[in-house]
Amino acid sequence: MDILTIIISGIIGIAAGFIIAKIIEKSNISNLIKNAKKEAASILKDANLEAENIKKDKILQAKEKFIELKSEHEQVILARDKKVAEVEKRTRDKESQISNELSKAKKVNDDFEKKTAEFEAKIEVLDKKQAEVDKLHKSQLQQLELISGLSAEEAKEQLVEGLNN
Repeated sequence: MDILTIIISGIIGIAAGFIIAKIIEKSNISNLIKNAKKEAASILKDANLEAENIKKDKILQAKEKFIELKSEHEQVILARDKKVAEVEKRTRDKESQISNELSKAKKVNDDFEKKTAEFEAKIEVLDKKQAEVDKLHKSQLQQLELISGLSAEEAKEQLVEGLNN
């Protein structure tokens, strides 16, 4: 063999080795890419799963916080409702008390007006009787003056003289 054949065979061998190396390298790169894609898909799947778990956890935390806040709010509302009910009860009690006192005052006022009317009626009757008594007294004095022949002044003077003696 001659040198040229050896060189050509060497070049062909090197070229074939290079091609085979490239094919093997391409195959390895292809496998690496496939493995990288699989690993990336696995990482993405795990990340999505973890994100979903975190999302569910946050939603659960938000629901728990909402329930807690709602409970606190309901307690505040119940406390306010209780205070309002107490104030309303006190108001109703005061209104009832005032109504009772007003009723008593009205009754006392009605009794007073009734007694005042009775008193005024009695005063009127007494005034009429006094007028009658005065009229009768005057009439009797006139009769006595007529019977005795003396005036009321003269009769008084005689009576005083009789007492002094």
